[in-house]
Amino acid sequence: MEQRKVLKGMVHLLIIGVLLSQSIPPFSRPNSGITEVLNITFTNINLVLFYILNVTILIPKFIEKRSYQNYLLSVLILLIFSLVFFYLINTYFWNPESMMPRRPDLPSTNMLPDRLSENMPAPRDFEFKHNPIFFRTFSFVFRFLLLLALGTAFELLLLFDKERKRNDEMEKQKAIGELNFLKTQLNPHFLLNALNNIYALARKKSEETTNAILLLSDMLRHVLYEAGKSKIPIKQEIEFIQNYIKMEKLKFTEQNAPNINFTVSIINTYYMIEPLLLMTLVENAFKHGVSYHTPSFILISLEENDAELKFSVINSISRKHDNPEDKKHAGLGIKNLENQMELIYPGKYSFRQKRENNLFKTFLTIKK
Repeated sequence: MEQRKVLKGMVHLLIIGVLLSQSIPPFSRPNSGITEVLNITFTNINLVLFYILNVTILIPKFIEKRSYQNYLLSVLILLIFSLVFFYLINTYFWNPESMMPRRPDLPSTNMLPDRLSENMPAPRDFEFKHNPIFFRTFSFVFRFLLLLALGTAFELLLLFDKERKRNDEMEKQKAIGELNFLKTQLNPHFLLNALNNIYALARKKSEETTNAILLLSDMLRHVLYEAGKSKIPIKQEIEFIQNYIKMEKLKFTEQNAPNINFTVSIINTYYMIEPLLLMTLVENAFKHGVSYHTPSFILISLEENDAELKFSVINSISRKHDNPEDKKHAGLGIKNLENQMELIYPGKYSFRQKRENNLFKTFLTIKK
């Protein structure tokens, strides 16, 4: 990382050096006077300050956040300020006579032959036929835009490379998350329990048998077809969680069934979210929070508004999972979730977990 920063700084210095080297007095005008030296020096400082502001402030603040209109507006404002500074420099540090000196090597009129001097006008001092400030302004704006183009192009290349690596890592983490979910929950053991429950309902000729088969079918369809997408409507994720809860309830009788409450309050059912993102927390609550022998409960809440998405899970703690080894396995799933959140919503989410007495609380907030 440090080497990358050093290399980045060296490339920016190279861009500035190459573009401004021809205007440095020792290279362009070895015999320049003090006025011209100050003029060129302050003009170069003006351009370098713009370049630094563009690279360190404007691009990270606007380009990275895809606010292109604000970026162009900021560049235009900086150009105006730079031109004002440029005109101040040329007001106090510019002497046209020193910029365009007389040519001492030209012959005077008394050294020319008579027949030539009669038809040839005498050499005159070099004069500007047009306002010289126009040409100097054009040159300044050209260098301004050239620095803007090269500096921004280089930063965009770095951003594209960073975005590509981030997307690759997101795909990797997404694949890992899906694989972990399939291994830890929708594995043969889970399917066996679900089928056993369905079989028990069938033997009793329960009316719930058909519904249980449909639940399992919908869950498998979601995992096989929807989980492979980059994003899905939040209503599909809600339906999957509801089906998962119903399927888990089949394991219990009326006497030992835990108290499970899932409340939903959303304003946009088509708000897009990564599939199976919330399921890690729900699955973790069922795995470590319910008990067949003691009263237990799970409270799940999902809220969505114009500003953010809030998801919370509060569950009792089962004693059979209250050991270091279980905590270690639970921590791996949570760590994987945090890695995914950092890749998908960098700087736009908050995640908190805390234990209070026999309760375990989890809060996840995603800013839109």
